[in-house]
Amino acid sequence: MAIFNLITFFIHAVVEAMASMLRAVFTHLLPASFVAALLVAVVAVVCTSCGVGGVALLRRRKRNRG
Repeated sequence: MAIFNLITFFIHAVVEAMASMLRAVFTHLLPASFVAALLVAVVAVVCTSCGVGGVALLRRRKRNRG
């Protein structure tokens, strides 16, 4: 019976460790994904305000010259 209690203790310890790890991942994942989405939005706004189409036109001109 003691070996059963020992195995049960180890199983519970592993499950609690995994639950703790998942809780840490998900509590940090949501703010990180929010920051990543905000960063993508800021980059898109900056690119559209600077005129990314102009950069594409310069690349076409360089290809035609070469």
